[in-house]
Amino acid sequence: MAQAQTTPPAALPTSSQQVAAAGASYQAQVATAGSGRYTVIFESGFGTDLRAWRKVAPALAGKARVFTYSRAGHGGSEARPEPRTIEQNSVELEQLVAAAKLAPPFILVGHSYGGLLVRSYAARHPEQVAGMVLVDPSDEGLNPALRKLDAERAANDDRQFAAIVPARFQAELRLLQPVLDSGKLALAGKLPDVPTVVLTSVQQTEKPEFFVQAPQAVAIKQGLHANFLRQFSDGSQVLTARSGHNIELEEPELVIAAVEKVMAAADKRPGR
Repeated sequence: MAQAQTTPPAALPTSSQQVAAAGASYQAQVATAGSGRYTVIFESGFGTDLRAWRKVAPALAGKARVFTYSRAGHGGSEARPEPRTIEQNSVELEQLVAAAKLAPPFILVGHSYGGLLVRSYAARHPEQVAGMVLVDPSDEGLNPALRKLDAERAANDDRQFAAIVPARFQAELRLLQPVLDSGKLALAGKLPDVPTVVLTSVQQTEKPEFFVQAPQAVAIKQGLHANFLRQFSDGSQVLTARSGHNIELEEPELVIAAVEKVMAAADKRPGR
């Protein structure tokens, strides 16, 4: 495990990247630093921007090129008129990768909702991906499982979350909710069999604010994450009871260590 840093790492300098889209262009907020064999691309959670990775990305810049960005309508990135679907976010990441001239192999790192986006991109471009790190990722199987456990408490979670989501993200949430409720994530193809680490928060609280934080719900999430990893020949799960959902902010050293582990495992793959 990587050692915790005694001082917080400096934030990556941000800039505005001109992105070419079909019939238009827009500005996206990006931050790039470092160099190395791999390019580490970070996907933030729902409604968050590149600042989510301020404790992780700088620490990896000495070993790889690191790239953080804010999705359209987030942080300093311009809003876009297209519906904010998982597929559209993946298309726009493709555009940004091209605009920033990012060269594979990529290590994809996604937190929460960003985990779904990482999987979408990896399925669309398996040949570009050398490894993945998913940080307490959303799982399409969780909502259906929670409804079976206690339908009313699960529905109340959805209402509570919707109530705290800022107005500018409400339309995106309305598109995402049916995906989470369906138990199915439509991907363009199979995920590549690459080294993959899933970090899972198993933190317990005396009075959970949400049903998803209750012990039985946490156990279901832990099992879903473990089941997801079975498709990979080199997959591992890291459990932490010290952090809540935002592991990248509460225990960034765990995410740093996971990325380093994936890169080391990718180095050993034939053809690397």
